[in-house]
Order: sequence, then structure tokens, then C-alpha cells
Amino acid sequence: MKVALLGNPNVGKTALINALTGGNFVVGNFPGVTVEKKEGKARINGIDVTFVDLPGIYSLHAKSLDEKVARDFLMNEKPDLLINVLNATNLERNLYLTLQLTDFGIPMILVLNMVDEAEKRGIKIDYEKLSRILGVPVVKTVANRGIGIEELKGLIVKNGSIPKRFGENFEEKVRIAEEITKEVVKIPKDVFDFNESLDEVFMDKHLGIPIFLSFMWMVFVFTYSVANPIVDFLDGLFDLLSESISSNDNWVFSLLGDGVVKGVGSVLVFLPNIAFLFIALSLLELSGYMPRAVYLMDSFMSKFGLNGRSIIPLIIGFGCNVPSVMATRSIEDEKIRLTTILIAPFMSCSVRLSIYVLFTDVFFPKNGSVVVMSLYLTGVIVAFMSALLFRKFLLKGDADYILELPPYRIPNPKEIWILTWSRVKHFLEKAGTVILAMSIVIWFITNYPSAGVNSYAGMIGKALQPVFSPMGWDWKLVLALVMGFVAKEIVVETIGILGIPLKDVLTPVQALSFMLFTLLYIPCLATLTTIRSETNTKWCLFAVFYSFSVAYLVSLLVLEVGSWLV
Repeated sequence: MKVALLGNPNVGKTALINALTGGNFVVGNFPGVTVEKKEGKARINGIDVTFVDLPGIYSLHAKSLDEKVARDFLMNEKPDLLINVLNATNLERNLYLTLQLTDFGIPMILVLNMVDEAEKRGIKIDYEKLSRILGVPVVKTVANRGIGIEELKGLIVKNGSIPKRFGENFEEKVRIAEEITKEVVKIPKDVFDFNESLDEVFMDKHLGIPIFLSFMWMVFVFTYSVANPIVDFLDGLFDLLSESISSNDNWVFSLLGDGVVKGVGSVLVFLPNIAFLFIALSLLELSGYMPRAVYLMDSFMSKFGLNGRSIIPLIIGFGCNVPSVMATRSIEDEKIRLTTILIAPFMSCSVRLSIYVLFTDVFFPKNGSVVVMSLYLTGVIVAFMSALLFRKFLLKGDADYILELPPYRIPNPKEIWILTWSRVKHFLEKAGTVILAMSIVIWFITNYPSAGVNSYAGMIGKALQPVFSPMGWDWKLVLALVMGFVAKEIVVETIGILGIPLKDVLTPVQALSFMLFTLLYIPCLATLTTIRSETNTKWCLFAVFYSFSVAYLVSLLVLEVGSWLV
């Protein structure tokens, strides 16, 4: 049995499918988490059920890629049952999609999620009357707490009901959705709204931005300071293990000690920083605060030709640039979508944090969190300035805006764990595959045909060193940048395997310049592959040359300004 879950962004579809399957789908509290269809399986009363979680959409007009994904799935794969998930606090807007879904003639169950939020606001819904009007069963749920899930499972095995059809066009469906809402929903006029009270503070035009920057400052202090003792312990542990293995005079032990353990270990030591960053961002995201920060930035973003939908992919980019690029599918305007794709790699992904921590520990131990936050802000500034450039000259057009603000919530520890682990797991999988493979490659090219400058690595580094001669970086650092093209954390891995004494080969200004270069230069191979699949070869090559040029110019500027100040 194949069951499709559809609904507006941020109605809790992913939380619902997690509750139904016991799975670990990524749960988010802002639109754009599901950027393509995902599947989960469960056995309910002896029946094997495949749940398909489709992107959050407002309509089936197929103006954006995620709307096209949902519409094509319904038309071509014809699921046995539709579960239409609605936000109980905003029924009218959600019902418009419901009325469109009735046109397919597929059995349906209506799930009114977040009923606890509706009750807090004093909203009363006549669920039985709504069921009679639409001709389908209606279930009340609080997905993140498991409420209503057993009742829903019982209806799933009964295969719901074929809904009545409503209206023939856009205007009719909008009118009917409004009429149905008036019939079944009663909203009190004078009820204290906790969300509105918090919004008066967090979204105040004077206080909002300082509060947002304060939260981000706390995130970086937490990420940098709390993780450091664990990082130091892991660093010492991997050093000890590497030395004990490579002390045997044999190429196999050298490969294991100086290559695999030192290479993979040099990246894994920063796992605590990355994990704590994800925990902090998950708290902000799941609490409902992050969309408020997005809203605060909208008027600022519009000055750069972007809209509210652009900010979601950019925020996702702080985790990884690959899903960031894919999340642009929700953007209807093709020129804004392309602009967002091109600037997304400037958002500092989590693995770049390993580079920053390595260098700040050596060169800026007392002000590490300040330097790290400055790097993240630099990426944001470069992204917006690039967007302005593209929208003025390459991709001209107007920008519209739509963004839903979810209710504030106390994050569920299980959701925090699922969201954090899904992102940390991706990092660990890379450590066990790409980074492991690159450890072997780097060990080989640095030891053959002979070690040092005459190795293959030395030849590559020496050949490219003239390009970076204005920066004063030696061939080993140049090689680290080349290897970092595969994955940014391999920059750290290469430095570890080559044993580069950073303080001996760089000044603090050069170190800052190098960090900025790793922030801005060519996106990793996986991100470029995604850009190619989402656009075409021309724009992929443009992303390569543009990002390299920006990184080069910014690094040179920092070195020049630094030479005046030092």
C-alpha cells in the first residue's frame, strides 16, 4: 500500500511520518526541509505500508520544482491513499490545497495537526462537520507528541474515503475554502496569544536584529568553548595512536599511521564542534525562532533582489551546501532561484568549521569565537553582494515574498536528537568513505616517488604555487587547497598528514587570509555536482570561476590591509 503525505510547508508532515514509521526523517520548523519526495515504511495491522513524504506546497499549479514533484507523483504514480496534513491554526489557507487534491479522485484522510496550538489560541473546529462537508475522515493529531497516531493508523488500513469535488477554477476554490472555514471554525477575539507576545519582542524593528545577532553569538561561543576540551582530548588520542602505529618501519604501518589514522583523525577531532553547532541550530530551528529571524531579514534581502524563499536554502547552507542548493526548488521565480543557487556555496557549511577551529586555536586562541563568527558573517555579506551583482546585471527581475511563521514550541528532545544525528551522521559517513579514501591518496602522493618536495604532491603544489605567490603560501598549503576541492574538510586532513607547522609558515594575517580563501573558493565536488544537476554546465562552470575569483580578491585585500595595520 502506497500512501502520500501532502500539505503546506511547516504543517508537520515529516514529524507525522516519523510517528507513523518510527523513522528518522529530518524534522524542521521552517519551510523547505523536504526538498524532494522521501519514503518510509511501516507494517500496520499486518499490511505493509510505504509512506511518501512530498515537498510542502501551497498549490498544485506547478510553478516551482517542488510543486511539480508533487503534481507529477500524483498524476503518474497514483498512490492508494492521500494523507492531507493541515495546520489546525490556519485552516482556510490550508484548505485551498485540500480542494485541489479532491480533483484527483484518490481516497483521502484529512489530518488536522497542531491541534494543541489551536486550543491554546481558543480556536474551536467542528471536526465532524468538516468531515461531512469534504466527505473524508478527519483526524486530530499532535504529531511531535504522538497524539492521534493510533487513530490515524486505523483509518489508513481502512483506506480513507474518496472526497467530494469542489469548484472548477482557482477563484471558486478560494471562495469555497473561505466558506467552509466560516462554517466549521470559531476564532475568539480577545484571547491572550503567547506567540504574538513573543513576536512583539523578537520581531521588533529596533530590538529584533540585535537579539538575532546575540543568539548567533551565543551559538558560536557555545560551539567553540564547550567543545574545545573534547577536541583537545581527541587530538591527543589520535596523535598517540598515529605515532604508535607508524613507529614500525614498514610501509603498511606508515600508511595506517601517517595516512589513515592521522588523516581521518585530523578531521574527526572536530566532530564535537560540528555536533554542538548542530545542536544549537536545531534548538533555534525547532523552537520556531529561526523563521522570525528570516522575516526580520526580508526587507534587507529585498534590497539585493532576493525574496523570503531564498533565505531558507541559505540557512540550510550552514549545515551543508548540497541540500542548500536542492532547497531552492521551492522558489518559483527562476532568476531568483538561480541567483540563490549561485550564492548558496558562500554560506559556511559545517565542515569548514574544522578549518576555522584548527587555525584559530593556533593563531587566535583568545578570540576564536569572534574570528569564527566574523568568517560566517563574511560569507553572508559576500553572498548578498553577489546576489545584488547578479540581479543587477545577469539575472534582472522583481522579487516577491512569502514565508509562513510557525508557532513557538518547546523543542522535543527526540526531535533535537533526530535532526542533529541526521546531520552528524552525514559527516561521519564522509569520514568513513571520502575522507578515508583521500587519506590513502594523500599519503601515496606525499611519499612517492620519494618523500617531500620531490613527491607527486610536491610536484602538484610547486606547479600551482606561483598562482598563490602574492599570498606567500608554501606548496603544502596550496596542495591542501587542491585536495579541499573534493571536500572542504580534506584541507585539514592534508595539513595533518603533511605535518605542516602552521605557526612557522604563516603569520596571523596570512592565516586569516587562508581561512577566508577556504570559505569562499570553489565549492566542493558534491556541491558542484548538485549545481550542475539543478542548472546546467554553463552555470556550474560560472560558479567555479566566480567563487575562485572572489576568494582570490578577498584574500589579497585582507593581506594588503593587514600589512598596513601590522
